[in-house]
Amino acid sequence: MAVFSFTSVFFAFCWLISQVGGSAICNFTASSLSFDSDTTVLSTTFYSNGSTIPLPGTVASCAINSTIATGDLCRITLNVQTSCMSSIFLEAWLPTNWNGRFLASGTGGIGGCVDYTVLQSGVQQGFATLGQNAGHNGSTGFDFFLNNRESLIDFGYRSTHIEAVTGRQLVEQYYGKPATKNYYMGCSTGGRQAFKTAMMYPEDFDGMLAGSPGVDWLRVVSSKGILAGRIGWPDVSSPAYLSDDQWTAIVAEQIKQCDGLDGVIDGILDDPTKCGFNPETCACGTGVLNNSVCLNPYQVNSVRQAYLPIADTKGDIVYPAWDYGVATDVFSKYPTSYAILSDYFRGAIYNNSDWNSSDFTAADMDFAVKVNPGSVNTGESDLSAFFARGGKLMAYHGRNDNSVTSRNSENYFNDVQRTLNLTITQIHSFYRLFFIPGMHHCTGGPGAWDIGQNGPVPTDMLTVQDNALMSLVEWVESGVEPESLVGTKYTDDNHSMPVLAQRAHCVYPNVSVWDGIGDTKVASSWNCRLPS
Repeated sequence: MAVFSFTSVFFAFCWLISQVGGSAICNFTASSLSFDSDTTVLSTTFYSNGSTIPLPGTVASCAINSTIATGDLCRITLNVQTSCMSSIFLEAWLPTNWNGRFLASGTGGIGGCVDYTVLQSGVQQGFATLGQNAGHNGSTGFDFFLNNRESLIDFGYRSTHIEAVTGRQLVEQYYGKPATKNYYMGCSTGGRQAFKTAMMYPEDFDGMLAGSPGVDWLRVVSSKGILAGRIGWPDVSSPAYLSDDQWTAIVAEQIKQCDGLDGVIDGILDDPTKCGFNPETCACGTGVLNNSVCLNPYQVNSVRQAYLPIADTKGDIVYPAWDYGVATDVFSKYPTSYAILSDYFRGAIYNNSDWNSSDFTAADMDFAVKVNPGSVNTGESDLSAFFARGGKLMAYHGRNDNSVTSRNSENYFNDVQRTLNLTITQIHSFYRLFFIPGMHHCTGGPGAWDIGQNGPVPTDMLTVQDNALMSLVEWVESGVEPESLVGTKYTDDNHSMPVLAQRAHCVYPNVSVWDGIGDTKVASSWNCRLPS
């Protein structure tokens, strides 16, 4: 498929203007540009640092009407036609103060929304930054997948590759020279897109930052339906069903029982896999929970089942257990709070708008994996081509993830190591995983979770130690391997508010251990070492 090219005359002019700055940088119309037939310019606008960028027409499920420019920039939006029935929306923020690098971003959930937090943080740091919609508009719905194989391919892998190719060409022609290095940053589905791209198109990016990656994506999505069935859905009148209040009490009890395992009582389970929680302790009569939330025998069994790994119809374990101490909304409030399952299976798996997810079983999961529409699943672990070309992949995952269990990243890292038959030193030379205690899915949580992945940060946090993207850049360009990242907890999780705590997070399999002396809210009080 051909990718667009601008006229050399126009870009020589635009590059010259970009060097001196000023609002004239985007004073042109789409008709001024020349493209191959598959790409169309939708808009070109200059925005000064701090100005509001309106986003009219953005679908409601993307939950954004405007955003803020984090530097003087030229905003260019484009549509790339990928077939007669599918296309990809791209948005470029091209800063006047360019650092010479290109940064692409991923999407979340079932895609469909540009990740403006990456655009903001990228431009703040000087990257020419692109966003995408994975081939459809919106983060909810199923109609964009119905009878549209090409849209499924866009979501599965093509959109990120198109973003990479288009972005590199746009950057080169806009600035008059290619980017020195090409980077990618995404979380959740964006994390899945990172690993998928590393496997299929290892030359697209030099460095990739993958947060809470939804690898083995079809089983990630399916797990919520299977877990819901284990705890009584859809029969909410069943004696095995638990109320929201009961689940809240159970999670609080898990934290209470296991909080001290890491040596610090702070309401955070550093490694939920080490927790030996027994649901029998929450049964009525033990006195652990009061009579309004204690468990009858059927409910005790439901809780036990909810924390078991998931097997396929052959009985083979294919997805790890849910982590202790993590909010249970994604399956305890099922199906109302997890539309991804219903939407994706209606539109992509069964191509049937009448399909109902209320009686979801392992058979549905196995069928989805067999169909694998658009090659969306990323359960494969052969990253040999990315390894061979010298690419760097940095992943992070919250240990309090309420969407993708953190054990999934641990299992995947180990699978890659086995597949490539590498020592820990060899795999660390290109792939590093960081667990973040107390972090929810991608962002948020009670821990020191902010590593620069959530939009623009205070300038004093734009350091290699405090910012994962900058750490990745130093690894790619200077060969400095990241041993730890400092996470920050802001008041109200707001970058403009005071810092509440900081903590060092270590490259897996090392863990962060309190030194037993210093303030636990200070990063220097935490050291990296192998688990005992």
